[in-house]
Amino acid sequence: MTTTDTTQYAERAEAVDTASLEAMLAEINGRLERMERCVDDVSKRLESFDDLKEDLMPMAHSGLQMAYRHMHELEQNGTLDFVKESARVAETISTSFTPDDVRLLGENVVSILNTVRNLTQPEMLGVADRAATALQAEPEGRVGLFKAMRDPEIRKGMALLFGVLREIGQVSTAKQLAAEPVGD
Repeated sequence: MTTTDTTQYAERAEAVDTASLEAMLAEINGRLERMERCVDDVSKRLESFDDLKEDLMPMAHSGLQMAYRHMHELEQNGTLDFVKESARVAETISTSFTPDDVRLLGENVVSILNTVRNLTQPEMLGVADRAATALQAEPEGRVGLFKAMRDPEIRKGMALLFGVLREIGQVSTAKQLAAEPVGD
């Protein structure tokens, strides 16, 4: 290699290096500008967040104070204790029944509620109360039983009792018929 070749080579290398460096610097400047825009955007968002925080903190504080006061009232009047005990009842129920039991309960809940409504009518509650009182009385002997049979209220009660027994028997007979094979 001659000195001319070496000088030309060095000039070309210097030109290439300068061009490459300028391209790299331009790319770096572009990236820095994009990063600066991103940092500005994040900074603006943080400022917005600070403004939002300033607006929300008093509301959150007020809401927490109201919730605390309400919880304190619920504790004072016994509602929280009631809820805790209700949760224990629900836990006992959930461990005592299978999912099929609950499904069947759901299918029959209207009938159950109708029965409960009928049983809780004032006249039915009165009958239940009088029956509970009568169950605490001392049983009468055979003579007392025969004397009681002459009482019209006793006869009326027995007629009602026989009507109830008839209904129970009809249900029992219907179940037996349903359980019997068709070929019998």
